[in-house]
Amino acid sequence: MSGTASLAAPGTGGPAAASGSESAPPKFREAEIVWVHRWNPGLMSFRIHRDPAYRFRAGQFARIGLVTETGEALWRAYSIVSAPHEDALEFFLVVLPTGAFSSRVGRFNLGDTIRVEHEPQGFLTLDRFAHSGQGPRDLWLIATGTGLAPYLSILRDAEVWRQFERIVLVLSVRDRNDIAYEEELQAWAGAPAAAGRARFSMVLTLTRDQRHGALQGRIPALVESGALEAQAGATLDAARSRFMLCGNPDMVESMRALLKARGFRMNRRLEPGHIIVENYW
Repeated sequence: MSGTASLAAPGTGGPAAASGSESAPPKFREAEIVWVHRWNPGLMSFRIHRDPAYRFRAGQFARIGLVTETGEALWRAYSIVSAPHEDALEFFLVVLPTGAFSSRVGRFNLGDTIRVEHEPQGFLTLDRFAHSGQGPRDLWLIATGTGLAPYLSILRDAEVWRQFERIVLVLSVRDRNDIAYEEELQAWAGAPAAAGRARFSMVLTLTRDQRHGALQGRIPALVESGALEAQAGATLDAARSRFMLCGNPDMVESMRALLKARGFRMNRRLEPGHIIVENYW
């Protein structure tokens, strides 16, 4: 796979979701659910035990599977929320009442089990920027909805705080009750400045609701108007800025076009640039 995952069916809530049903892959393990949190009726997070042999990079995703009541194996891909050093694998997903996979996961409780493929996948990782230029840089983490998931993994890992001087998380959701992990995000935003550690700020935008301190509208429109940079207190600068885009494919494509029009380049294996993407829907 490249930095852009294949599109999943709308609403599945994961990058590069697999086909609706298929035979179980030959290499997977059963893992017990050890923690469940329901943010609202349509959003949940859960954790499973992580086998010590399971290694991944912050920003990657895992394929997880279950067996239906009729014995059919279903598999989907979800970004890992946990940092690589944590003992559990955490996932964050949309629960759709009619979703073949997510509706079943939405009924899970402690002690239930789920399958996990042994090998993680994905390229929304910091090492992609290792050769994209020197000097102080700003990292813009731009997400819609559950596209926040891989950024949580990246932010829970110490490397990003050493590699950049400033980190700006831009998160777009529909309503205020769709904001997950806010306490953790606010803790990073409120952390005191320290030498050798990036400063963190968050720009929240709502598309169907209002909240004090949050912008209204879709991310591309806020970039075009200048409202996003004003709210962040930072400029989009080719010498400093690097971008990760994850979420609704429409947002990803619109932002990619906007940034390219401003002179930013896609980051490729043999051609270092400014932008890496993951479609997550």
